[in-house]
Amino acid sequence: HVSDEQSFPLQSKTFPRLWDGAYSPQERYTQEDVADVVAYAAARGIRVLPEFDMPGHAASWCAGYPEICPSAQCKQPLNVAA
Repeated sequence: HVSDEQSFPLQSKTFPRLWDGAYSPQERYTQEDVADVVAYAAARGIRVLPEFDMPGHAASWCAGYPEICPSAQCKQPLNVAA
């Protein structure tokens, strides 16, 4: 799982504020980190398949994009597909 629990630790070029919802700045993965993991695995014959567990863990999105949440008290996006 890339997003297990209410944290989004992966750097996204499309939605750069998503990782504002990571547990901490030390618990983030840059795209370089991911490339290193993929290269390490590939050298050993392993394929890396990232899994995004959504919408169950979408509450972390509100940290970077509060406009998708209905209010400051409700930290779950109303429609995560929008």
